[in-house]
Amino acid sequence: MKKIFVMLLAALSIAVSAADTKQIRCLIMDADSALIYGAELTFSNRKDTLRTGCDGCVAFTPKGRSRIKIEADRYETRTLKLTPSEAGKTLVIVLKRKPRSDNHGPLYGSRHASRETEVYYSYGLTASKAAVTRADMVYDEMPAAVAEEAEVMMEEAGMANALPSAGKLTAGEVNDFAKWNLWPSIIRESHKQYLQKWGMTASERYTAQVTNRDGYPLAGVTVHLTGPKGRVLYTAVTDNTGKAELWNGLTEPAAEGKLTLEADGTRISASREVMNIFVLDRPCAAPEVADVFFVFDATGSMGDELRYLQAEMKDVVRRSQSAVEGLSIRTGALVYRDFGDEYLTRIARLSDDIEKTQAFIDKQQAGGGGDYEEAIPEALLASLHVAGWSEQARARIAFLILDAPCHSDSATLARLHEAVTEAAQLGVRIVPVVCSGVDKDGELLMRTMALATNGTSFFLTDDSGIGNTHLKPTTDSLKVEHLNDMLVRTIIEYTRMPACAIEEWQEEALADDPIEQFLPNPTDDVVIPGSPIWTVGDVLRVRPNPCSDVCYADILRDVKSLTLCDISGKTIFTYSEQTAGAVVLVPVEGLATGVYFLKAYADGRWYTAKIVKK
Repeated sequence: MKKIFVMLLAALSIAVSAADTKQIRCLIMDADSALIYGAELTFSNRKDTLRTGCDGCVAFTPKGRSRIKIEADRYETRTLKLTPSEAGKTLVIVLKRKPRSDNHGPLYGSRHASRETEVYYSYGLTASKAAVTRADMVYDEMPAAVAEEAEVMMEEAGMANALPSAGKLTAGEVNDFAKWNLWPSIIRESHKQYLQKWGMTASERYTAQVTNRDGYPLAGVTVHLTGPKGRVLYTAVTDNTGKAELWNGLTEPAAEGKLTLEADGTRISASREVMNIFVLDRPCAAPEVADVFFVFDATGSMGDELRYLQAEMKDVVRRSQSAVEGLSIRTGALVYRDFGDEYLTRIARLSDDIEKTQAFIDKQQAGGGGDYEEAIPEALLASLHVAGWSEQARARIAFLILDAPCHSDSATLARLHEAVTEAAQLGVRIVPVVCSGVDKDGELLMRTMALATNGTSFFLTDDSGIGNTHLKPTTDSLKVEHLNDMLVRTIIEYTRMPACAIEEWQEEALADDPIEQFLPNPTDDVVIPGSPIWTVGDVLRVRPNPCSDVCYADILRDVKSLTLCDISGKTIFTYSEQTAGAVVLVPVEGLATGVYFLKAYADGRWYTAKIVKK
């Protein structure tokens, strides 16, 4: 009996010891979903003081039972008990804000101020039609009766189109993966002066294609780029097409010597010249979940466009749910300002409840800020750590909607680099949506973040007449469309995967596709005046189609440029100039099952032929 007691005591001791080694993770926030940065945690049984990071989190190993006191500026102190049984858990601790006379910052920051943006609708007063030119900016804050009066006055003034609603904002996409041949001139010439400021250079690129033995794309596979001594240089996750983008020298000097790529225990030599092919012994499977997260700059300078963006998100969230058949799309959102503002970040974690996400987005207002730069790294880190990304999602997309870059001091840059590389490690694709006010230095930052995480970039344009002047990004041409259409299309591009029933999928894939209409061209797509108009069949013919390992293109007219790209427009292979009568081999061997496009530039126009790889 004594021996059994000793054994039980030993087992209990081991269990307690194991529990003690597990950490407790505390998430400190307030009732408005603000993640509290810099909250101090003191313990009754330890001397050190812990502070929450920009994500509102802190982790520690418990030492038996203790009392914990949480203190934060502008919040009431809270004390609670901790027990060893809470080891390995995440505790969400809500602090109560101290009473304040003014809980909201000004609607506008000092930047972008002008006489026009300082004209507001005065509550309860009869205003002239000219005085309601910017009434839409504070429309949501008006009493219902006043808001109705403002709406009537705007309609009488012929300004009904200025009221916030979906389908009004316009934008253009700059997909640097599609126009990869233009990117070197961006970083070596036009934007070279800003490389040192951000400490990130997306230049030495390695693309991995991962499929199973049947050629089906494998999403969510972790791929490592390693140096000569086995040190991991970069980590990325495969997307819905089975591709991962990895970089040598993104945030530190590039490693020299022989580099390798590793996925699922398979290691191959890394090449920049061709796609690096992995064939893994895994079953065909398409995850049924996709995560779509919206990260908003909510500082004062966003006041000219925030309400329109909120209306757009409502439309995008609802349309996205039916965008890809059989796919469950979870949504969430985070808004951020800057240090010293009312809050740093507020969050609505990813959920399958659309109404929850939309309600969170709708109640946000622009305020605070004041200077040009805002807390982008902190917003991204909070999004990555707290949003609750699914490990089984086929796509994780973070739309970063903003009108200013971050600060460029060493501490901020360290957090920026951490956020970007961690996003790549988690497979979160950052898609910046650049609003009015961003300069060329910010443009380079947004496009680099997109490349580093396998994303793309959107730039709002002046075509809608909404907001202040918008930056014209450095590219050969910019095709303008409605922002909400672009967002939904991107969600489709980033989530579409072929069904495991290949024959059934092939029939669907050969049908007309709205994505094809907006597929980026690899070079300037300006039509030469007076150029003849042909059909695709007059320029080239693909055979067989669908095809497997061997696919040919018959060139029927002289072609100046010929490029193979995937469903997102990413350039896979570029051919030299082809003459009429030529037959070219389309290099689909090793590529994943899916839809591809062969783009030909002939007689001053672009023509696109769809290829189904089975």
